[in-house]
Amino acid sequence: MAKRLTIIRHAKSSWDNPDFDDHDRPLNKRGLRNAPEMGARLAKRNWLPDLFLASTAKRARDTAALIAGKVGYAEERIVFDDPLYLAESEEWRSVIGALPAEAGHVACFGHNPGITELANHFSGDPIENVPTCGLIDMGFEVDAWANVFAAKPVSFEFDYPKNPQP
Repeated sequence: MAKRLTIIRHAKSSWDNPDFDDHDRPLNKRGLRNAPEMGARLAKRNWLPDLFLASTAKRARDTAALIAGKVGYAEERIVFDDPLYLAESEEWRSVIGALPAEAGHVACFGHNPGITELANHFSGDPIENVPTCGLIDMGFEVDAWANVFAAKPVSFEFDYPKNPQP
């Protein structure tokens, strides 16, 4: 069974309240607009992962919930994973390698710089920055999640809110 991985950077967050801990920062107006827009784009493609896995940070949880609502994924099924909060390459490798075998398509919501580093691991062309609410959708001809990092994706799509749509 092939595997499909979609990595999504959280939508734009607010810096309005300097008293908020980084982990607790909410989405700002643009983020609250972009996440449903990206979810609607994905819904048009009949995009529906078997599993949504998100960082425990409020901005990532809220992005996952807003996109889930647009693609018909039940919000209460989203799994929150603390290691994805500000995860770097090694944490991403561990999390992805341990994904459940029965999941054929997984959407992971996280943060930069880890998202951009992960995208560049698989991209044929360098990506300078995955912007807020940007996503990388990749397909792999592997049977196990543990084999994803040794494989080259057979499909690779990079999309983000300001990307012109046909």
